[in-house]
Amino acid sequence: MNQPKIYKKWTESENIRLDETVKVCKTKHGTINWKQVQLQFPEHTSLQLKSQYSNRQLANPKTYHSWTEGDLLKLMVNVIAHGENWSLIKKQFSFYVEESTLKARWYKFKRDHDELRKTLRQLELGNICEVKQADDDLIGRLQRYVHTVDNRMALYFGKPIQPTEYDLEMGTTKVNEVEAKSVELFLYEFDLDEIKRNLKVLEEELSK
Repeated sequence: MNQPKIYKKWTESENIRLDETVKVCKTKHGTINWKQVQLQFPEHTSLQLKSQYSNRQLANPKTYHSWTEGDLLKLMVNVIAHGENWSLIKKQFSFYVEESTLKARWYKFKRDHDELRKTLRQLELGNICEVKQADDDLIGRLQRYVHTVDNRMALYFGKPIQPTEYDLEMGTTKVNEVEAKSVELFLYEFDLDEIKRNLKVLEEELSK
């Protein structure tokens, strides 16, 4: 029986060599042949190599794509539509992204988004005082999310919008079938008009 390879701390020279090896081992379709990469790193497993490469993608936005809120919302609507079918979801992005990176991004985003949705529910119920206790970052994300949802709802019903960055990415004339599922789920779960009314109250309270 093969003994499992023991993880050891990566050096900067190994990280650079990994990056260069990955470039060489990419197929014409943009996927990475990890078995081929692993031949150059016998001291590591393929899983360790994938994890190290993905972590460097997340930690180095100057070298790799820097994810926007719009990218994360696009990831969310695709997970709603396709489940965790990462090989399919990666094809929906204009930039190259590893499936392991999508998965890591999704689970981090989901934790943050679950917090946002709880705050959104409190806002819908009119619990303004409770929402006011949230930190500025969460309130800012809440405002941007409501604006984005409002725009996508308007397009869903064929109304004009003032486009955000996300709208420019996803389209400014109508929602596609993938997004339509997300819109319908939101309509089923939340009262957007009530949320918008209470958001105005919240913003007035915060401006005092």
